[in-house]
Amino acid sequence: MTKDRWRLSLWLAACAFFLFLGWRARGALIPFGVGAVIAYSLEPVVGLLARFVEPRVSQQRRILVRGLSVGLIYLVGLAGLAAAGFYLIPVAAHQVNHFVDRLPSFVREAREQADEWVRLYHENVSPELQEQLNGLADDAASAAANAGEAAARRTVTILTSTAGTLFGFAVMPFWMFYVMRDRPTVIPALLAAVPPEVREDARNILRIADHLLGRYIRGQLFLGLIVGAAVGVAMTALGVELSIGLGVWAGVTELIPIIGPWLGAVPGLIIVAATAPDLLIPVALVYLIVQQLENNLLVPHVQGDAVNLHPAVVIVLLVLGGAVAGFTGLVIVIPLAAILREIFWYLDRRLLGQTPEEALAASRTEQMHRAQETAKAKPPQREAAE
Repeated sequence: MTKDRWRLSLWLAACAFFLFLGWRARGALIPFGVGAVIAYSLEPVVGLLARFVEPRVSQQRRILVRGLSVGLIYLVGLAGLAAAGFYLIPVAAHQVNHFVDRLPSFVREAREQADEWVRLYHENVSPELQEQLNGLADDAASAAANAGEAAARRTVTILTSTAGTLFGFAVMPFWMFYVMRDRPTVIPALLAAVPPEVREDARNILRIADHLLGRYIRGQLFLGLIVGAAVGVAMTALGVELSIGLGVWAGVTELIPIIGPWLGAVPGLIIVAATAPDLLIPVALVYLIVQQLENNLLVPHVQGDAVNLHPAVVIVLLVLGGAVAGFTGLVIVIPLAAILREIFWYLDRRLLGQTPEEALAASRTEQMHRAQETAKAKPPQREAAE
């Protein structure tokens, strides 16, 4: 075996070791995953601020410029959080206190309402059909309970598996600062250490993963913000209890593709059924309208076909991700599957004899990126006509 092959084997062994180590310590790495998501979403802002100054400074000072840009974003973010807390925390605290005070009456009213629905069900549905529906409902409830229990158990296990999780959240802002500040120099330095025979392939794979992951993360966070705000405002306008919390929950569950909007609607429907049954239909319509607008207007423009996975495949992947890694698995399994698919087809084209440049150009991610760049560079119709 030649020295180059020994070196390549060394690199593959090191990658396998770090992947194994990361999997074993995945609970402690959750804060850094959250930080990476935030850093990805903020990178275009950091780059935009830095580009105003970078052409006029030396190479040595560009890292300082990016550091100042990240610091400015931190200050703006802290000011925004402080302002939001000043206005929202008192309202949220009042809603929680009011809900807790009225909880016993809510439980009693919910039981009475459920009894009324059961009575109407028995009066208007034939015994034969009731038996069939009850069997289907029992099977569906059992399957949903088992899946939910597995996901919850995995989530709790991962979060409580190590005390390093708390330490990770404490140091996450500092880690994010260095990641965003040094991003332009870290990847070239890493690629410079890769064996030359696979360096171009490593650069292309990182490019594919970066484009797909960045588009997906920024799109999902934007959708979560819009959906959460829309649900929170609508619930407040309808006078629903815990409207702010319901909006936050709807925004968080939006990170889960396909089933996320439906999961976000469950707490709201339960609370309304217990507190104000007359609002059940309007609240259900709010969730339905928000979900339809999100699917038909926002997702095509924000996400496009970033992952391009069939809904049936997405549902199976969500079940697998939830069973393996709980809520974390539900969030990461879709972009991870999309990235692995693109890497697989890139490597397949390379094994067929294509050059690294040809294999990269044939990837869907690269084609989408070039189409976006072309659309940005294309002049407006009036200017083009002139």
